[in-house]
Amino acid sequence: MQNHEDVVAIKCINKKNLGKSQPLIGKEIKILQELTKLQHKNVVALLECVDSPRHLYIVIEYCNGGDLAEYLNHKVNLSEDTIRHFLRQIAEAMKVLNQKEVVHRDLKPQNILLCHSGKPDPPPSEITLKIADFGFARFLTDGGMAATLCGSPMYMAPEVIMSLKYDAKADLWSIGTIVFQCLTGRAPFTAHNPQMLKNFYEKNANLAPNIPNGTSLI
Repeated sequence: MQNHEDVVAIKCINKKNLGKSQPLIGKEIKILQELTKLQHKNVVALLECVDSPRHLYIVIEYCNGGDLAEYLNHKVNLSEDTIRHFLRQIAEAMKVLNQKEVVHRDLKPQNILLCHSGKPDPPPSEITLKIADFGFARFLTDGGMAATLCGSPMYMAPEVIMSLKYDAKADLWSIGTIVFQCLTGRAPFTAHNPQMLKNFYEKNANLAPNIPNGTSLI
């Protein structure tokens, strides 16, 4: 293993527990390697992979601000200026994924990490967001479509949760859900379980969440 002077995050995977997940781990590493080549500030960087007889260690950059879910739990909802600042960064990260023909498929607040200078309660303008956790991500080239049901139901696009074919636009739905949650403190469409959410989408062709009065066009 290389010597890292900076603090890093290490994902330790017990090979004994991999089973059918082994191809997914290999794909995640490949995608992280490709994205890291672009050295984009809004995508978490893969620093190293260490393969031992019993474990696989994935070393990534450490983000000291936790994740967006924790931030929202503390703040409840965010100002429009803060949402614009965060959304610009997410959009910049998505440009990188699009450049490498990657669809994330599990965008949610828990998979958006925050970095800052380390001082307590930094202003939003000093927070850098980084897209992380590419465990469900895949390459989608030449106008291809995906069909695998994966991700977190509350943030899944309707076409995903209804087991239809989908492409990178499914990530845009997830981002829209995250923005809505940042604005209101809740997801636009919820249900007690994935099947109820699927039924809701099947019965409602025109989806229009309730946006608070006075909200401008972000």
